[in-house]
Amino acid sequence: MNESTPSGWFTAPLLLLVIFIAATLGPVLLGFDHFPKKSVDHDHHHIPVVLSFAERLPEVDLSDYASATTPGMHLAMAVFLSATGFSDPRATETLLQVCSCFFGVLLVLAAFRYASRISSPWTAFVCVLPVASSPYVLGNAIWVMTDNLSLALIAVTVGTTLFCEANGVFAFRSGVALVCSVFVRQINIWVSGVAMVGYLLQWTPVRRHLTFPDQPQTSGNGLVPMVIFAVATILAAGVIIGFVLLWGGLVPPMFQIGGGGMTHAGGFNYGVTPGVLSLLGVYASPAIVILMPFWIRDGRIVRTMMIGLGIGLLAGLTFESVAGKEYGRISGWLWLFASKAPAVLDRSCLVFAGSIVGGGTAGVLFGLLTTAGRGRTACLLAGFAISFSTAYTVNSWAFQRYFDPTILLAIGWCLASLETSTRVRGAPESAPSGLGRADCKPLGLVQVRLAAIGVFAMQAVFAAFTLYGKMGWSAD
Repeated sequence: MNESTPSGWFTAPLLLLVIFIAATLGPVLLGFDHFPKKSVDHDHHHIPVVLSFAERLPEVDLSDYASATTPGMHLAMAVFLSATGFSDPRATETLLQVCSCFFGVLLVLAAFRYASRISSPWTAFVCVLPVASSPYVLGNAIWVMTDNLSLALIAVTVGTTLFCEANGVFAFRSGVALVCSVFVRQINIWVSGVAMVGYLLQWTPVRRHLTFPDQPQTSGNGLVPMVIFAVATILAAGVIIGFVLLWGGLVPPMFQIGGGGMTHAGGFNYGVTPGVLSLLGVYASPAIVILMPFWIRDGRIVRTMMIGLGIGLLAGLTFESVAGKEYGRISGWLWLFASKAPAVLDRSCLVFAGSIVGGGTAGVLFGLLTTAGRGRTACLLAGFAISFSTAYTVNSWAFQRYFDPTILLAIGWCLASLETSTRVRGAPESAPSGLGRADCKPLGLVQVRLAAIGVFAMQAVFAAFTLYGKMGWSAD
């Protein structure tokens, strides 16, 4: 695995895709995809909606249908299905599952593409393995779901903001991905505000006064890219406004209060923030432990860890986190264990502790990034995390599958950003003291890769026991 040869840029993503396709398309084609409890949305929502749209093309009624999301993925699948002319029910379902696998491939490729901009190809490979091996990402590829396509498009917008220079081409690509992502899931508008800040940080008047060592090099002043992305944000907001007017709310009438379906717009779910922090604390723990010799004696990182612990403590105290269907906090191991743990004043003791640990973990990751000269990346990731948690708090349900893939993608990109074999284009070797100063002993390839492999190993075990271990052969 020689990083210096061009072969790594071909073989690393190829191997990643082979592994992912074998783990997802393999079970679909072999018929080893029977898991009724896992495929509820596939069976009762997404497949019926796609078939209904395909039958009614081109006059599709979008005023109400059996999915709580905007209809972008369903329409795309319906057009594809109509073009193929398939009529056999089993063959049609398999074809749609193949499409879903393709969406998973897009997610993995997007995750790798941006990780490889700030690391070597094989480091990017191991850093993407955690999200690629998530039982939720794998399950969302085996069955027809909106999650992987949604996150793939989000990854383009976020990855471009974090790791690419501000020019018209990148801004246009990021903006198109934003609009498409909102057409797949209306909640994806959450990325727009922080992404705009990312472009603002590359605008020349701002760059003069706020210098980050990992600031991507840009040939222009950043104003044109900002305008392009601003137009895309307006278009994305227009998509949401259009559907709100059509539906009379943020979701189709079926999923509104009294609509007969599972209510997705019935109020706030304040358990999201402590839940997300708990998941981060668990999933990043192998990396934190493996990298401990590199941060435990660094006062700057210990300081950000203490700040993170305080934030986690505040979140755990402030927000309700007791589990249960009546609270909209079910599905996934976190809420399962939280439902069995004691609760005080509607605060689950388990999630409360997890929120503190997760806050400390976030602080360590932030400190590692800033001391490694990735201050801009750290600040933008923190902004995206806050925006993500805030957006999902508006949803009545805090299903764990909403959070796991995004958290694992963020962990992988954090680790990839710590590798020292490559730098963001145009990044200076040193910077003035303060946030983002790169004056600590750098991490090497081995440490970063071991940390990523540790995170991957945990997800692989989860996938083996919670996904593949419970799947069976289809009846037909």
